[in-house]
Amino acid sequence: MASPWPHGKTSAEGQVFEFRLWALLTEQSRGQLHVFLPVTDRGIDALVHRLADGTYFLVQAKSRSVLMDGEVHIVVWAESLVDDRVVIVSGLIVDGGLGPTCLVIPASDFKRHALTSSDEGRPIYSMEFGMRPRSDSRWLPWLVPTERLAERFGVAVEAPAEAPPEPSPEWRSDLGFLGEAEVTRHLAEAGGLNMFRPFPDLETAEIAVLNLNTRGVIGLQVKTVDIDQARLHATVNIRGSSFRPSPTTFFTVLAWLRNKSQFHEEFLLIPSMELHEFLKDDGHGHLEFVWQPGSSAESHLTKYRCELTKLRALIAGLLD
Repeated sequence: MASPWPHGKTSAEGQVFEFRLWALLTEQSRGQLHVFLPVTDRGIDALVHRLADGTYFLVQAKSRSVLMDGEVHIVVWAESLVDDRVVIVSGLIVDGGLGPTCLVIPASDFKRHALTSSDEGRPIYSMEFGMRPRSDSRWLPWLVPTERLAERFGVAVEAPAEAPPEPSPEWRSDLGFLGEAEVTRHLAEAGGLNMFRPFPDLETAEIAVLNLNTRGVIGLQVKTVDIDQARLHATVNIRGSSFRPSPTTFFTVLAWLRNKSQFHEEFLLIPSMELHEFLKDDGHGHLEFVWQPGSSAESHLTKYRCELTKLRALIAGLLD
């Protein structure tokens, strides 16, 4: 960079690195890696979702804007690396981008090779790597050219090709946002769960939920339908081009009672892998099914009906 970040601006420096990193992963993978950012900061900087198999990577980003003796020096508090499955990604911020080399390493390997010391009694790990790695560097197996970052997350980086035109994006309605906010509110009451939002919003899952204890992750697609006393049934629509069923993705369907300005006490919780059993193609790019909240009639939706007050416990149960 032309000059280092001024004192006290390291937080802004870290944000710049993170957003450049998320953009690179999205671009290099051509959308096959999808980034979710935390609603609250609880130790994980992002979840990187590999769409091919539903795998979620827990990522912690570490950056520097200046080199010391030609190398990037990073220090990590030992207490922040309690989970060996966390992937540490580190690099150098340069004007307009990132340096030519990045470190992508599981926390278990990082702790095994880094130097250990303490700062005012708190244990820390430290290490350094250069932009032109030496062949005898202990970090060589985890160093990667920045232009091939996505490969370390299991996605091949290919030359750009002309992409076929995609349907115009559908803007989320106020009703849809209301449903997402309601789901997030319920889950926020569970201290052991952390929610992540997509950056950008490209796939089936709209909210990723991380269990801070088990480190399990699932993705939620939230659908909200509008009903009233005169029309108690509604059609649930799913955009066909972005629908990718996965064992880690679930659909939550809420019903907004317009005349009462509140949510119906019943909601649906459906594994995305089971949706194909009753979805119908409307012939216009959407998949759909009809739902009547509160109905006593037996149907293919009966086993997915749940009380809204139990949403938090049900999601937590899926992650135990």
